Amino acid sequence: MEWNEFLKTAHELTNRLSVANSREFNDHLDLKLDLYYFIYDCINPQIITCSDGISNVLGYNPIDFTLEKFFDLIHPDDKDIFMKHEHLALDFCLSLEIEKQKDYKIIHDFRMRKSDGYYLRIMQQTAAYEISESAVLKTIIQHMDITNIKASPVPELHFIGRNGHPSYYNIETKADIVKRSTLKFTKRELEILNLLDQANTSEEIANKLFISIHTVRTHRKNLLHKTGCENTIDLLKIVKTLKLL
Repeated sequence: MEWNEFLKTAHELTNRLSVANSREFNDHLDLKLDLYYFIYDCINPQIITCSDGISNVLGYNPIDFTLEKFFDLIHPDDKDIFMKHEHLALDFCLSLEIEKQKDYKIIHDFRMRKSDGYYLRIMQQTAAYEISESAVLKTIIQHMDITNIKASPVPELHFIGRNGHPSYYNIETKADIVKRSTLKFTKRELEILNLLDQANTSEEIANKLFISIHTVRTHRKNLLHKTGCENTIDLLKIVKTLKLL
């Protein structure tokens, strides 16, 4: 495909996705939120084309949305965490076999400055758009305004698997990825997890498994430590996400 033809096709795709509020990116959302798309060249770092939706979300002309402009618009207090998340995402993607690259989308959030000076909280979703035999050549990125639907001001990073691949939520370090990809539970731990998922209390679990409540509490403490979770809700969420339950 000639370069000019590619640019035309890419621009048509970004605008089509914006108009359709692409379910490929947002199959977990029923809300109609303001968004725009752009295509990023991973080999020659640059934004190739941006959809017209950016004018509705941030108030800028898509022609002016360069990589330098993008970084300048990120809130000063969010730039370090943005770069940390981007590096963690890159490490994760490099750990994947090339044929699995399109089975994941990378999600994280941060604040960006509008043309009127106000800041919006943007959720960025990135997916491989063009790959070679050895690398991702281009990605397609969606920016969605989630200012009114995310209560927490803390930026989060998630790796969302598709086509049966596991997802990884709230990633903060490389260790989180390794830990959650190598989790293994004993038969007794799986029994307790299943009963917790059925909303059983520690006392009820002890009675059903014919073990002491002290043993149940020890297992629950070990499960939280093994998964790096602070509570049972997060524990069950991770276990189900990794399809271990």
